[in-house]
Amino acid sequence: MNEYQDEARGASNASELIVAVVLTACCGVSCAEEPILLPTVVVKDTLGYSADTAESIGRIAIPLKDLPASIQVVPHEVLRDRGVTRTDQLLENVSGVLAESSYGGNGATFFNIRGFSENNGLRDGFRNFGYFAFRDVQNIERVEVFKGPAGALYGGVGAVGGYVNTVSKRPGQGNVGEIAETFGSYGLTRTTLDVDRTLTNDIGMRVNGAYEKNATFRDNGDYRSWSIAPAVSWNDGQGTSLTLLTEFNHSNRRGFDFGVPDVPDYRNLSRTRYYGLAEGVYPGVAGDYGRNDTRSATLQFEQALGANWKLRLASQYAYAHQLSTQTFPDSTVPDGNRLDFTVYSDANEASKQYSAQAELVGFFSTGRLKHSLLVGVDYGYLEQGGRGSTASGLTLDLFDPGYRSGLTPLTTYPSHQGQGKDFGVYGQDLIEVAPQLKLLAGLRADRFVNRALIGDQETGNNRQTAFSPRVGVVWQPTDRTSLFADWSRSHAPNVGHGVNENVYDAEIAKQSEVGVKQTFVEDRLNATLAVFDLDRSNILTTDPVDPTRQVLTGKQNSRGIEVDLAGTILTGWKVIATYAYIDATVRSDTSLPVGDHLSNVPRHHASVWSTYEFRTLPGFGVGAGAYYVGAREANLPNTYKLSGYVRVDASLSYQRGPWRTQLNVLNVFDRKYYTGGSAGSFNYTLDPSRPLSAQATVSYRY
Repeated sequence: MNEYQDEARGASNASELIVAVVLTACCGVSCAEEPILLPTVVVKDTLGYSADTAESIGRIAIPLKDLPASIQVVPHEVLRDRGVTRTDQLLENVSGVLAESSYGGNGATFFNIRGFSENNGLRDGFRNFGYFAFRDVQNIERVEVFKGPAGALYGGVGAVGGYVNTVSKRPGQGNVGEIAETFGSYGLTRTTLDVDRTLTNDIGMRVNGAYEKNATFRDNGDYRSWSIAPAVSWNDGQGTSLTLLTEFNHSNRRGFDFGVPDVPDYRNLSRTRYYGLAEGVYPGVAGDYGRNDTRSATLQFEQALGANWKLRLASQYAYAHQLSTQTFPDSTVPDGNRLDFTVYSDANEASKQYSAQAELVGFFSTGRLKHSLLVGVDYGYLEQGGRGSTASGLTLDLFDPGYRSGLTPLTTYPSHQGQGKDFGVYGQDLIEVAPQLKLLAGLRADRFVNRALIGDQETGNNRQTAFSPRVGVVWQPTDRTSLFADWSRSHAPNVGHGVNENVYDAEIAKQSEVGVKQTFVEDRLNATLAVFDLDRSNILTTDPVDPTRQVLTGKQNSRGIEVDLAGTILTGWKVIATYAYIDATVRSDTSLPVGDHLSNVPRHHASVWSTYEFRTLPGFGVGAGAYYVGAREANLPNTYKLSGYVRVDASLSYQRGPWRTQLNVLNVFDRKYYTGGSAGSFNYTLDPSRPLSAQATVSYRY
């Protein structure tokens, strides 16, 4: 406990550091004799809650209506209006995407996309290994989602169902700043800062920071976190620019919260009880805890080569470290009311990534054909694993908090590490055959090199060359309508997470997709309808006998329909709405029943969020949203289901000059529901929903 308190004091000192850095930045500019404007950095056009382009994830500045792919963008305006403070809230307004249980509540990004669990995302176009990487949402400008496999661009990322790209805030908005304070239920206090300054005609700086304390509604589950993200950019106004994005995040949690065990009688378990080794239960034995530190640096260079060509060079370094003691259920089959758990003490886990890209983008014509060409090479390196831990056995009564067995020493796990390298060469050409007809062709070649180590001794290695093609077509009978179809195949390397002596061939994903993109209401409202069929094979999953090991299984399939609608209906009336039907099943497997449905994938789920600013009451706005998730399987093999639910949120805001006050009420009707998933917690645990809660934010923009 003393160590935890020391870390908390460190977090408090860090928040003071954030304030000092921002004030220094402000003072340095305010003392200037006259304002200096930084050359404008391109910010994607938005239509209320909609967006026209997604260059960061699409790698090229092409309107979304011209791309044969389902890409959705969640602008910062949506995140602000909904009062988003956690990563699991980011994509509740995107069809076909659901949050999954994270790794002990560490705030890492785990999502289920088109039926498949993904623990890898993208940060500014680079891989973001999700198990240990805590990142605060304060530094997110927008979120871009590429539905389905995109190996032609991102062969080594490791995602199959889709790619979630969080885009960092950058300098270039002018001499502006914002400070905000949030207070909420269960002891929530949160301070955020966003300061953007032009230092010279060519150089700009932006600093984002956040500090949060939260007692949470869970016993033994409070945490403190801080984040600071300085960014600097240089732009000569002649086509040359250099941007450095840095980020430092820290989270300190009392408890390592896996939620509740995923047992058939989960509905009757306490929603607030901590099922683990709580502080003070055994004399002289420290309780569960988790501390995460994540830091990253991204360097981006662009050079115009004439009017129609551009050279891009970029690199990124990311390091995530987690120290923890964690208690994990051994199975989902209790002995009466009692269930065995394993306590993993002093686990020391980390991931390290290096990435580099070189790309050439050009727009040119050959006869009547117009080309939008992208060619590039990249390199990615990932190592992740742990330095071992000591395991002890513990038995808890699921319904009697007063019962617990003694701690029984079990074993000591050695250090383990997975290493993966990916050398990639890729090209993509969008060809305008006629004003109404566009063809896309892309191909990527990857060389994967993977190693596995136990106790610093190599136990396996694997080398594989893979080719990932993509073809698509877009037909636009009118300026507002785009019909598209595409086919793609992707290979994603398996770099295992857990104590394992094996290496694996890459996963393979194949997808066919057709759809339509349509604009309504004088081009203010964008809609996308997509129908897809996605096959996945060479799947790395948790061994059902031993949750610390992973094995390759057979084939799975996901098919469905998705609808996304976003934009402005009338002046002041914004909306973002979604619907998805997904049927995800096991097609072949040596142990899982063929035909079983994948866990945490409802057949139906939908959402709508809308805000309205009153014209007769200037400054006042209201918002409301409903989120429906149908019943879905709780486990695989299928034996019982998680109940469906509808959650309702609401908001009220008032803007007067530079001041903005906003009240968000979450789970208005206090619905009780659960989130599962295999990415973060191996299908052994469930996250209970937050009860009815509220948070009020007061912000000042200058």
